[in-house]
Amino acid sequence: MSRTLSLFLLALLGVVNIWIDHAFVQDIRKGLEKRPPPFSHYTWIEDDVPERFPLSSPRAHVHMSIEESVHYAIHAPEAPLEWLYTATAHDMGNTHLGPPQRPRIGVVALAHQQHCLRALRAALAADEVPKGDALHHAEHCLSFLRESTLCAADATLEPGDAFARNFTQERVGGERACMDAEAFYASMLRRWEEWVEVREQTAKAV
Repeated sequence: MSRTLSLFLLALLGVVNIWIDHAFVQDIRKGLEKRPPPFSHYTWIEDDVPERFPLSSPRAHVHMSIEESVHYAIHAPEAPLEWLYTATAHDMGNTHLGPPQRPRIGVVALAHQQHCLRALRAALAADEVPKGDALHHAEHCLSFLRESTLCAADATLEPGDAFARNFTQERVGGERACMDAEAFYASMLRRWEEWVEVREQTAKAV
């Protein structure tokens, strides 16, 4: 092999190596850009707040079996308590974030969705057609859940014809890779406990 060819191949390898390093760094940078900034990044004034509720150590892609359940009925005696169990403890979906001196309150979308499901179950279980505020609430919840499903846009292929399936006999409809719901409930509880502690300390200081 001639010296000229050797130098050319060496230069080519150097260029390829630089290109690979650059692509690798770009991938890392894009990954870091997708990560939410720390809370210290925000001023908590007007719209300068996080867009998403932070979960504590969530697992990635938690598998959930989509199946018919004997729980979460409409008219069963235990239905109200079973549906109430989907709510977060104490706070009903509200969370306090930001500095203790001026905390910002927000409602996590998942908690809002669960609230709407409970409201629609109660409306279906009622003996009369909802009217007035109850009707407006039901219409709001239907619209909110419609928009939420469009936002999530789950493109998972369900086996067979899901609309022709005998749900009494074929009770399992596959699996989904989902958000870590347990981490959500645990994070909401931790935030509530922190907020209660702040309130107690503030009351003692007054």
